[in-house]
Amino acid sequence: MPELFKSYPLGDPVNGSPHSVCVSLPTMADVIGYEEKDPKVLSSFTAGYPRFFRNPLITDLSVRLEQEGCMMATDPLLPSEAVARDLSHFLGLNDHSIAPIEEIWTIRLHGDPEIQKEAGIFLQHTGAGLSSREAGHFLQKWFDVPEFEEERRSGSAEENGAVIRSHLHSVYGTAAESDIRLFRSGMNAFYTGFRALQSIQMDRGRDLWIQLGWLYVDTARILERFALPNADPIQLYEVMDLSELKDTLAEHGHRVAGIVTEVPTNPLVQTPDVEQLRELADKYKAALILDPTLVSPHNLNVLKYADLHINSLTKYAASEADVMMGALALNAESPFYDDLLPVVSAFGSRPSDGDLGRMAIQIDRYPETIRQINASTGKIAEFLANHKSVDSIFWAHNQPAAYNYNWLQHREAGPGGIISFSLNKPVAEFYDPSCIVKSPSFGARFTMMCPFMYLAHYDMVKTAKGRAILKKHGIDPDLIRLSVGTEPVEAIIAELGRTL
Repeated sequence: MPELFKSYPLGDPVNGSPHSVCVSLPTMADVIGYEEKDPKVLSSFTAGYPRFFRNPLITDLSVRLEQEGCMMATDPLLPSEAVARDLSHFLGLNDHSIAPIEEIWTIRLHGDPEIQKEAGIFLQHTGAGLSSREAGHFLQKWFDVPEFEEERRSGSAEENGAVIRSHLHSVYGTAAESDIRLFRSGMNAFYTGFRALQSIQMDRGRDLWIQLGWLYVDTARILERFALPNADPIQLYEVMDLSELKDTLAEHGHRVAGIVTEVPTNPLVQTPDVEQLRELADKYKAALILDPTLVSPHNLNVLKYADLHINSLTKYAASEADVMMGALALNAESPFYDDLLPVVSAFGSRPSDGDLGRMAIQIDRYPETIRQINASTGKIAEFLANHKSVDSIFWAHNQPAAYNYNWLQHREAGPGGIISFSLNKPVAEFYDPSCIVKSPSFGARFTMMCPFMYLAHYDMVKTAKGRAILKKHGIDPDLIRLSVGTEPVEAIIAELGRTL
């Protein structure tokens, strides 16, 4: 458990868990080394965000299974036959390439580095891979390797899933708890929802998807990699003025299958007019996918405007930053509801038993975690807005986006924990000496920060042309994204001020 506040060495998991979704990147040089795949940086990692980093428990299990003659250690380990078949089809392999290993599956890639790379890309984008807790379970079961001791809720996977869905039902406002489906990551929830809607809309001659705003990088990659022929997704960056969206729909509306956006967007924390988005989606018979993860559905009520509501439970719900899980919620009033019911889980992968048990413990703390974070965010935003070293800040209550946000905000809720800000001095002078946790994730009980564009769009940050594009759209390439935690607000402000 992090102290108030201390530096963590490069590659440290921060929370002491082998299942951590955090990894310490203590300097800007480390961030760049990570993006450049510097072996000295990557070899220091003992943890990392699971879709981007192969957990050591999974590597250990793979090596042991190779020694048993079951697979090559470089082949992927997969949680189900369905995921194995989906991956094999993505790679252009036949079903003879997949094989069970007791209760899990693998695909024979024959040591081909190009196919291995593509398999890794699929698992990164779809979030469908084996979880570290599954690997730990099978290491204990098959090789007598002790499992990491942690608090989990007792009971079956079904019971723990029901506990989680019951809580989310009260937050999302679904017509029934059964309208909430749990998956092994937020991206897996998006992937299965997108593929389900794509299959429905394809039969209606609709093949185009619109990305509204700066979507999370793997959301955009799913839309690109799984696009239908001659139907590349349309990227629209402006979320506060929907005139470009209206023009696009006027031209291509007969082909548009759906619109995808985050509410608010990441990293500028801008909330579009979702009521108008709903009207446009209805007018052109397009599906609308909304994701309020950045500030938590505890703060925003967007389900009634969405056909699909996507939420990464890794953020805020798993406040210890040690569980990967996502939820997909169906809107019973959606015109797509009846068509979605039989297919919405077809492409997804359910969470592991261990992850369900761990999440079921933490979900009870979710409301109090959000309450504490909400109480601090406004005070920190005010401090940053008035600091001489801060050039600009972005958070949920910024004007003009605050009007749209407040329209959606639950009564007595708040702004969530994300504040992005740019500096009028070199970013390393602030970032490197700070003792705030420096990690790519967000939504934990401990405060953390990262130079977001370096980690999400490094291909643009590293070139003059890319930086010019970012600045054209109002994004400082050196933007810092702060995720407010539950520490005393005075302590957070003091540590920020120390290196500002």
